[in-house]
Amino acid sequence: MGNQIKITFLLLVFTLLSCNRNAEKADNLVVKNTVNTVESFDEFNIKFHKDSIFQLSRINFPIEGKSIDGFDKNEWTSKNWEILKTPVVEKSENKEYEHSLVKSDTLVIEKYWIKDSGFLVERKFKRIKNKWFLTYYNDVNL
Repeated sequence: MGNQIKITFLLLVFTLLSCNRNAEKADNLVVKNTVNTVESFDEFNIKFHKDSIFQLSRINFPIEGKSIDGFDKNEWTSKNWEILKTPVVEKSENKEYEHSLVKSDTLVIEKYWIKDSGFLVERKFKRIKNKWFLTYYNDVNL
């Protein structure tokens, strides 16, 4: 009878351990599946313009576009990058500039310009592997 109790106890422990391992595997599957979740542009937009470290992590330098100020023309690199603080908006409140926004599930293009002035800012955000990145920034001030 003593051996039967020991065997029953061991079977119970083995069963409980197996259930726990299966639960851990199920938890891991849930975590792995969140990697495939598509990042919301609106949430990205807020974080990108508030958190400079996050912003730099979402720009794969060198990016397309240039910084043009008069006769100075520079490619964007991590060394000359100026942290962007103004989020993308649906409609600009600023009446000094013209504004346009083109938005899809995988691409956001925003432009600000002053007609016939030589001033233009254009930026493009692209969704890559379900995460948003700044892929183009043109800052022209002639």
